[in-house]
Amino acid sequence: MQQYTGFFVTLALIFIIVFFNKYLFWWVKSIIAAYYLVVSYFFIKVKNKINKEYEDVLPVPDKYWDKNSEWVDTITRYLFLPLVGILIFIYYKWFNSVHSKMAKILILLSLIPTAILFLIFSFFFSFAYGYRP
Repeated sequence: MQQYTGFFVTLALIFIIVFFNKYLFWWVKSIIAAYYLVVSYFFIKVKNKINKEYEDVLPVPDKYWDKNSEWVDTITRYLFLPLVGILIFIYYKWFNSVHSKMAKILILLSLIPTAILFLIFSFFFSFAYGYRP
């Protein structure tokens, strides 16, 4: 389980974004949580299966790296594409809930660090679990 620490941190950050958001109804939060738990289960299950299949094979064949990289790319899409939709929805609701021009500008400016953090997390997730030497 130690190899999945980064994955659990990423998942925790997604859950924090979802659960502490006032613009999402409780049932939407429940659906999102269930979705991410199912994705997590399949990610860990298939990743462990791929690792076990090539456990004692040295040198590690290219087939392992291909399978592993493809699987991580798929899960990266399943993790981060819905998050894009969630973030767009949150920003849309947030932007429409404020009335001053300065607040709207600050919300738009906050998109820059949010986008940078999103790209960094998706890159590091893909790099950490799907890197092919």
